[in-house]
Amino acid sequence: MPKKRKKDRKRCKRRVPVQVTPAAEADGVVDEDEWDEAEADEDRDIFHCFTQDYPTPADAVRAARSGEKVEWHGRIEGGLMRHRVLADGDPVVEQAVFMDGFLASAACCGWIQAEDRAEAERGILTTLTELHDICRPVLEAEIRAARPGYRARHLHAFSEAAVDTPLRFPRFGLRTTYAAREVAVWEQTRDPATWNMALSFASFLGFDEKIPELTRDALTARLQRNGVPVNRCARCGVPLTNRHPRWNGVWTWPIAEIGTLCEVPSDVNDHDGVYMFSDGDFGYPHQPEPSI
Repeated sequence: MPKKRKKDRKRCKRRVPVQVTPAAEADGVVDEDEWDEAEADEDRDIFHCFTQDYPTPADAVRAARSGEKVEWHGRIEGGLMRHRVLADGDPVVEQAVFMDGFLASAACCGWIQAEDRAEAERGILTTLTELHDICRPVLEAEIRAARPGYRARHLHAFSEAAVDTPLRFPRFGLRTTYAAREVAVWEQTRDPATWNMALSFASFLGFDEKIPELTRDALTARLQRNGVPVNRCARCGVPLTNRHPRWNGVWTWPIAEIGTLCEVPSDVNDHDGVYMFSDGDFGYPHQPEPSI
């Protein structure tokens, strides 16, 4: 199972991913009072809804061949993960993880800025392949400490068209497939290093402490070397674009809590009960690096 994150109760007052149905991803809000109960349930089978409908891979293949969309999405403190059955030709079970965290926002901004988006897409895929080759031995070694004979699956970078988004930024990730005829139970299609790869992309989990290539500066430099024109704010360091269709000409970061503000305004309720605002409450615009 994926590596657990240390408790961060402050963060848990915000949005926390929860188990989703096989058909679509859904986020829920977990209050602090509910956090202990959620943590106690961390070891639940996150595939429970999925495996109720399809107890074995063979059941899922039969459903897929009959025309059903056999697909599960979920998160465990990291990027989106997906399990699905592809029944065209020789059926396979796909295990995929999607890009997340700083890497995802930097890639998104670079893709928007690019004059040649096809070239930027190739650069993002190259970056994912390189990061896989760097992270895989580290993740494999962690699991091998408990499972001496373990070998991590080799993953392949991929992109797919975005669905129902005006921005049309592709979805990027890493995946592996299992021949359905060779697996009898779902556990055979759940490679833990693959799931942990999704966690390594989540900026708040501290993987960059043992994998220096995952630091923000290193990720930015790697994307730039691979032809993705990533711009960053000279003051706060976040990735920027000034070509977003709704903020054209304004430097912004595609994260709702920050967006166009280099400094997030202070809490409007934290004014000693008096609703008087200072200049600081309005934040500051991002300042792109001098090379822009």
